[in-house]
Amino acid sequence: MARSELAKEKLAALDTRGEDEIFEELASGTSMRDLCKQMNVGHKLWYKWLDGVNGRRGRYEAALTEAAHFYASRAVRTAQETEPATVNADRLKVDTDKWIASKLNVQYDTRQRDVSINISVTDLHAQAAMLLGEVLEGEAEDVTPVAMLDDDADDA
Repeated sequence: MARSELAKEKLAALDTRGEDEIFEELASGTSMRDLCKQMNVGHKLWYKWLDGVNGRRGRYEAALTEAAHFYASRAVRTAQETEPATVNADRLKVDTDKWIASKLNVQYDTRQRDVSINISVTDLHAQAAMLLGEVLEGEAEDVTPVAMLDDDADDA
């Protein structure tokens, strides 16, 4: 059987299973990788199927967003139902589910955001010059440097 015929059969199998059923399975926490393995479809063929119908990729993204809710909900449930004997394993499960949820939906990304602040020295000089420009004549005193005394004068 030619390779393109096999690909057509696999694409037809995806169509037979139905977009709604596939996306519902994704939304309920089945990974795309597991689904592809289950359907005996490679990643390239999977994405070809996704892009084969207008709007299907958008519905796929919506299913992934729903899957994020599934993982976040499972993380909360695991944390609430943990017991002292399994606390470390449950912590790992919660962290993993939180990570997966954050990758599927940015709403669940709880990492600390770094704030970047840039300070320009020229801006500081401009601000200082502006402040000095406000000093009125007569407010500032001229200071003349005092000559340093000789070291000999200190000994006397």
